[in-house]
Amino acid sequence: MKTKAFFTFLVITVIFFAACQKDPSPPVITILELGDGDTHGNDHTAKIGGDLHMEVEVVAEGKIDKIQVRVHPEGEHQEEGEHEEWEIDTTYTKFSGLKNTTFHEHLEIDLSAEPGDYHFDFIVTDMEGNQSDAEADLKIIEE
Repeated sequence: MKTKAFFTFLVITVIFFAACQKDPSPPVITILELGDGDTHGNDHTAKIGGDLHMEVEVVAEGKIDKIQVRVHPEGEHQEEGEHEEWEIDTTYTKFSGLKNTTFHEHLEIDLSAEPGDYHFDFIVTDMEGNQSDAEADLKIIEE
């Protein structure tokens, strides 16, 4: 009888602790500034041959694994048959292991980029496998 009572107690305890543990929430992303690198602007505009200033607040309960930044053209930018469209797809791991960070980086806007509308994606994956993203419109202009 004691063994049965102990086993029942053990099962209830395991179920209680399993129910109480929660998975970390997905990362929270807040774009603070996105714009020209020379002025640290926030007008969502960058110049060809210049750089894109990004300041983004990240809170990741499950600790940051990686941050990915993508910039790709929106709509039509060139005539068919011309050179390949310019875009960025960069992964940052230097923030790995941090719960919170203010991501402040600059990306070079290549001279081959065409002026026009672009889409900015900021993706954070935590060490638990949770992923969040924030998006913004971006305009690339000639200097």
